[in-house]
Amino acid sequence: MEQVEERVQAAFASWHGVNHLIAFGDSYTTTGFRVNGEQPRPANPFGNPQYPGLTTSNGPNWIDFLTTTYNDTFVKTVNFAFGGATVDQAIIPQFLPAIKSFKDQLFDFYLPHYSAAPVSFPWKASDTLFTFFFGINDVHTAILKPTPGASTAQILTTAVARYAAFIDVVYHSGARNFLFINVPPVERAPTVTIKGAAEVHAHAEAIVQWNRDVSALTTNLTTTYPDVTTFLFDANSLFNQVMDEPCSYEETCALEDTSASCEQYIRNNPATWYSKDPACRYAVDHYFWLNMLHPTFRIHNVTAKLIAQQLR
Repeated sequence: MEQVEERVQAAFASWHGVNHLIAFGDSYTTTGFRVNGEQPRPANPFGNPQYPGLTTSNGPNWIDFLTTTYNDTFVKTVNFAFGGATVDQAIIPQFLPAIKSFKDQLFDFYLPHYSAAPVSFPWKASDTLFTFFFGINDVHTAILKPTPGASTAQILTTAVARYAAFIDVVYHSGARNFLFINVPPVERAPTVTIKGAAEVHAHAEAIVQWNRDVSALTTNLTTTYPDVTTFLFDANSLFNQVMDEPCSYEETCALEDTSASCEQYIRNNPATWYSKDPACRYAVDHYFWLNMLHPTFRIHNVTAKLIAQQLR
């Protein structure tokens, strides 16, 4: 308890004062970090693997950009995010047993390896931001694989309640600064739109509920614990804005197709961030969607830029 008390004496000052990021999430955040690999250091602030990591954006994702492009100081990041993750597989099962849910990331990675601020990652409450980006797989799976005897709305309510319970665990480990990212409009992703209007409506409705409940979670967190600082980033509005008008931001103005992806980029990993396959109409970075569910790096870039602005 003394170690926790020592780490939480000072409150969040500003993004400029952040030297450590601890990230939890799914494929929109993952970089393939392994807790038993190289640890964050000046040569690689993520520790492992080599930058930008094993992302799903054909380039850096938002946590990459936030750490290395929009940082105000040198920032070390440990990133437990895992592709396909839900909040808790006991509530909404993941499509593979090996996937690490938020529950796994918390209890298997963070608590045993980093909660005590090891020498390799000596974080303090005042210089550390904890980030959470969940809900995409919870919503998508709850709709595609309904739970017998429960509605999608009921299942998502249960999942967010568990989300809040896990955040409470993070708080009691010494965390005081929290960034939550809400669910983007994945009802506009090709994997959903290809199934028709009913599927689009179901996803849109579920996302509204999830995002409303996560907003309430952040409010309740500050009410329960007055010593915390919380940020809620509205990825949903940003993604909609960019898909509707790519030139809303310089970073996304090159986007030429915001509704579909090219089959060749789905089948074959592009050689570079900017590759152009002859079978595709545009270069890969000119598509909003890299594949059926994941966007290319340009939207990740502006996401990180706006998060940094919000933190400042």
